[in-house]
Amino acid sequence: MATSRDPESMPFFLRTSIGFYLLATALGLVLRIFFVAPFGHLVFANALHAHSHTLYFGWGALGIFALAFRRLGAEGRASKAVLGAIAAIAAATFVSFLLSGYSPPSIAISSLSLGVWGWAAATIWRRSRGSTDLDVSFLRAGIVYLVLASLGALTRVALIALQAPTFYKSLAVFAFLHDFAWFFVLSVVGLLIERARAHGLHLDERLLRWQLRLSVPLAWLTFPLGVAGGANGLLGTIASVAAIALVVPAGLGATALWRAGASAPRGGLGAAFRWLAIWLALEAVLSAAGGLGLAGLAVHSRHLAILYLHVLLLGFVTLGLMVSTLSVLGGPLSAGSWLHNGGLSIMALGLAAAGLPAFGLELAPLVPRLGLIVAAFGGAVVIAGGIAWSVGAWRSAAKGEERASLALHGPL
Repeated sequence: MATSRDPESMPFFLRTSIGFYLLATALGLVLRIFFVAPFGHLVFANALHAHSHTLYFGWGALGIFALAFRRLGAEGRASKAVLGAIAAIAAATFVSFLLSGYSPPSIAISSLSLGVWGWAAATIWRRSRGSTDLDVSFLRAGIVYLVLASLGALTRVALIALQAPTFYKSLAVFAFLHDFAWFFVLSVVGLLIERARAHGLHLDERLLRWQLRLSVPLAWLTFPLGVAGGANGLLGTIASVAAIALVVPAGLGATALWRAGASAPRGGLGAAFRWLAIWLALEAVLSAAGGLGLAGLAVHSRHLAILYLHVLLLGFVTLGLMVSTLSVLGGPLSAGSWLHNGGLSIMALGLAAAGLPAFGLELAPLVPRLGLIVAAFGGAVVIAGGIAWSVGAWRSAAKGEERASLALHGPL
């Protein structure tokens, strides 16, 4: 049965994951600036892969697994080893991708993560056996999507070996990325349920159970919409219908999160839950828009695709993971939350403006460029939010160590 013991090593890994978040978002800001004023010493593709892999491996995966291990009471050397391996791979992929892009060393290093994640997934599955708690059910569903993502990555390797057409290799890539993103989404919802209970928030678990039941069988079907031409044919029709249908479970989840936020005392936690509801609902609307025929525009417009990814991964996943992380570490939430959500809102408006030419609109060249400047400014505000969260978490850790020292040795 799951427990909620707090292994001593988990705060260290949680603070490490925040460090990776700052590193990745700082590089993301550099990429935003590059769009406005390109400079010659940055290989854009290399930096983009370093940015995305560090967010996936160092921030998302490390933070989720550390919190899940904590929730399930997974202690001991094995848990520390798997978390340490995830952190080491994240650091190595950042350096490798930044220096050499998708080179054989980068592929080899990042491929190690499949085995490590499998190890972590098996730990969660084993420790959660017999539990019927809703938060654990979301964590287990997240593990299912992690396995699907790994199968997508292995399928791509097989297609490369078979020299399959580029379209099918692209489908495999997006199956991996899409299912990995849903591993984040489902796991973060589970972590938020546990934290909402810990803080005594009113959470409508009936709505969340329906969100889980409807999302799990539908979400994996929508990955073809991320590929050029993927919306065509029977596969594209199924993906489009699933994307539209996912509005229902997202609406149920967003309603439950909004109500939980409304039940919280005035302060950062309640506002954060309401923002989580907004980002989850907006992601579903954008996904449904793709199902209604706009996916092709997003595929051909880098800025519209980035807009969607930022709403999903920075809006919902990062905010939800940071709420859970700071709740455990004891750091303040309010200042960083307002900067994060305000900055992301500004960034989203800028990216939307930059992506307007994809709709065939006759616009002055100044409009997209102004959108890029606005997006870069929003990115800077997001970074400020991350710094505020980080400083709060580290100060809280220092105070905790000071209190522990006083408890052991008395005042100096």
